[in-house]
Amino acid sequence: MNVNDSRMRPVWTVAVVFLGAWLARFAPLLLTPNIHHPDEIFQSLEQAHRLVFGYGFVPWEFEHAVRSWILPGFIAGWMRASRLVGEGPQIYLPLVGAVLGAIGAAAVVCVYLWARRLFGFWPALAAAAVPALAPELVHFSGKALTEVVGGHLLVIAIYLAFPGHEVTNRGRLAVAGAVAALAVAIRLQIAPAVALVGLVALVRWPLGKVAFPALGAAAVVAGAGALDWATWGTPFLSYWHNFTYNVTYGVAAHFGVQPWFDYPAQLVVVWGGALAAILAFAAIGAVFQPLLAAVAVIVLATHLPIGHKELRFLYPLLFIVQALAGLGIAGTMRWLAGSGLVDTLPVAARRPGVVASGAAALLALFLVGRLPSFMMTPAAGSAWLEKRDDVAVSRAVATLGGVCGIGGYGVRWAETGGYVMMHRRAPFHEAHGPEEFAARLPAFNTIIFDRALLRHVGWPGAQCFGERCVVQRPGGCEPRPVAPLSLPPQLEGVPRVRALWPPPASQWDSPRP
Repeated sequence: MNVNDSRMRPVWTVAVVFLGAWLARFAPLLLTPNIHHPDEIFQSLEQAHRLVFGYGFVPWEFEHAVRSWILPGFIAGWMRASRLVGEGPQIYLPLVGAVLGAIGAAAVVCVYLWARRLFGFWPALAAAAVPALAPELVHFSGKALTEVVGGHLLVIAIYLAFPGHEVTNRGRLAVAGAVAALAVAIRLQIAPAVALVGLVALVRWPLGKVAFPALGAAAVVAGAGALDWATWGTPFLSYWHNFTYNVTYGVAAHFGVQPWFDYPAQLVVVWGGALAAILAFAAIGAVFQPLLAAVAVIVLATHLPIGHKELRFLYPLLFIVQALAGLGIAGTMRWLAGSGLVDTLPVAARRPGVVASGAAALLALFLVGRLPSFMMTPAAGSAWLEKRDDVAVSRAVATLGGVCGIGGYGVRWAETGGYVMMHRRAPFHEAHGPEEFAARLPAFNTIIFDRALLRHVGWPGAQCFGERCVVQRPGGCEPRPVAPLSLPPQLEGVPRVRALWPPPASQWDSPRP
């Protein structure tokens, strides 16, 4: 089979790859909505909701200026645009997920284009299928997490600058620098990887050529500083605080400290029995794209010394290793096509259709066979199931009328889908234990609680979703101040840049037009 045999024009093949990768990312958002980590809600979506609708939880990061408004602001733009169609989480959440999934699909297209130039059409499709359908990438790709969005932008920037041929278009070079800088502006920990890419460009290119990506990067850096100035009062304050709060105050350690080998152990669990094949094919792919391999090593080396470790932080590495594995598979296909080994098979097995079917089956086994291992990973795939109840019950609140106060009976604010899913302008009060519940009950008429407390709550008409239930009691609500949100003990006594929570009572009275 000719590896370059394709009846579609190149632009259509790109469209097909993009659409396939995008559907793989968008479909789970619709069919199995879930929350991998509260950060995807409260650090991004919730703050965008607060910008657009005027209310939402404000975690300590957005009082101590530890987060940039770049990603929440971007999401807020799409949320505001969604109001042209309708209002509510059933409108804006799929739209935001579709946009974030499209960014991930664009990164997959970059892998396809690298492989097509090297190996031809069919091997390129196989190469793109790996990052397009890898379970962990599908799971994370539509999430509003900085490491996910930043990781996609990193891959896109590398392709724009190093597509496998000489780039002479000055505009493209400037865009490459801008996208790389934007990846860092969204996720500061990507900076060493981008610095490596910049160093390679500086060594390989004449200074006149390096100037264009440098100008693009400078424009984004200036914009990030200006945004911090406008939102926090000081240029680049969120980046400085992100470093000092985690290093000087040790806030990251409050959320757990793991040894250096925790990341390798997590990768063994996530990739399971496919680990050896992934690494072997990635090693072959590294021969064709050594810069990608070096960037993956830098991403891992950057995160190993950091005490607090989560699989999601390694998302750029997860994507790049899968991209390299895809390139390795494509390279192996091309080698097999020219080696003559296929000719040694029986005549019936040498037919093009049989060969193509066998290759597709092996690729499907390589991808789908990893799904059980990933789904059993507590911090990864099982989130598809474990937190669906929180999403469902929060979205159910959004469908209720007459909500004047929301109570979490044994359910903390961070265990909900936030106001971005509840979408009701009403104060939230936590109650832990029967006495506290009875004392705070006059402040809310809508209660989110565990199914185990169904008999104790007692009101009829409760809707239950797995282990979470919601019910409304008759009557109104007494105005009461909401409680402060949780704060890492390291920040006790540290002055806030913005005192935003608890909010004034007027926040719950005046809807934003």
